[in-house]
Amino acid sequence: MDVKEYSIDKIIIKHNTDGDSRVAKRVPTMTEFEEANYSHRADVKKMMGNFADAITMQAIDHDWSKVKEPYRSMFYRDLCNTIEGKMEFMDGEWARLHYDVLERHHLKRHHPADVNLIDVIEMLCDCVCAGMARSGEVYDVDISADVLLKATKNTVEMLKNSVTVVDE
Repeated sequence: MDVKEYSIDKIIIKHNTDGDSRVAKRVPTMTEFEEANYSHRADVKKMMGNFADAITMQAIDHDWSKVKEPYRSMFYRDLCNTIEGKMEFMDGEWARLHYDVLERHHLKRHHPADVNLIDVIEMLCDCVCAGMARSGEVYDVDISADVLLKATKNTVEMLKNSVTVVDE
């Protein structure tokens, strides 16, 4: 199967305690304090940029199983059969694969073990765009608190794994 996995690009940050009262070993000079703050701001900017890039990559692949064979043909067949009253769409082979196996962002039905906030953002965007385009309204977006907590924890781990700390 072509299940997609995404990651955050690595960044290198400098070990620096001069901007935090909880870990500073001494009172820094004003210059050291400012350098620590600028360095921290630059690190956050790099990480958020990489996170935004990961969101973009996942957005590019959104609903890939509707456009790549053999799934595209399955989707079209099940769509036509549903419109013609021959089946319930969610009972079809494509729906089972799309919602439960191939796509990461259908969090109401299924979530991957490494669910993250990128998946949550994709689901929110998907629900709003689909609802507004198809019916003019957005149905309740139902993501359980457990899935949201797991997504948050997994995202923290993904971000931690993207950092290499070096000494100055």
